[in-house]
Amino acid sequence: MKLIDIKDLNLEIDGKCLLKNIDFHINSGEIVALAGESGSGKTLTTKFILGILPERSKINCRVFEKNCDIGAVFQNAFTSLNPTVKIGHQLKKIYEGHFGNSNNWQKEVVGLLEKLGIKEAEKILKKYPHETSGGERQRVVIAGALIRSPQLLIADEVTTALDLKTKREVIELFKEIHKSTGVSILFISHDLESIKDFAQRVCVMYRGEIVEENSCEAIFKEQKHPYVKRLIELSKSLWIRGEK
Repeated sequence: MKLIDIKDLNLEIDGKCLLKNIDFHINSGEIVALAGESGSGKTLTTKFILGILPERSKINCRVFEKNCDIGAVFQNAFTSLNPTVKIGHQLKKIYEGHFGNSNNWQKEVVGLLEKLGIKEAEKILKKYPHETSGGERQRVVIAGALIRSPQLLIADEVTTALDLKTKREVIELFKEIHKSTGVSILFISHDLESIKDFAQRVCVMYRGEIVEENSCEAIFKEQKHPYVKRLIELSKSLWIRGEK
């Protein structure tokens, strides 16, 4: 079953064409990577799916079907949390927003945090965001996105600016989430090397278009578009330098 199905999406903002002839889909249970450099159109495609484009956007799309609940995690976990409010209160508000009540919220949230690898989850609920580690904050934000048990989890540049060790930990965490929940994942990144052993299918964007789409295995073996080859080489060189 297709959770997301987009055909022939074109998008203009302030008279500038930013997305061109986008055909894109996500199947149930699938991990899809949407890759490309900054400004390639990844985030705009994501905002279209989430329905949060600017009002001045001009959209022309032949088919757009969204057959699922969606949870989303964005780049900076720290800015996704209110620094003046304890974590437990923030997660309780998310729970109430989804279910209309706070019945059993703590039991459900603690269980979710524990599944995401947070030890002593009840203590985390009593802390402010700045009193936690970067890894704990990342897991808290992911927990917030998973409270409603969405069928699709969008992860937008969640490994950006992380060192290689932490990048690997984040990728492993998303692998575990997929394995334990079966949730489909749309993983958005400029770093193709980070999704090499993670995504099942890869769509590469360049200047507002999807220039190549293939299985992860196939796209690393052979690239049809020169931009995809350059993107893989650049990503690989950054990882090699980071490991030295």
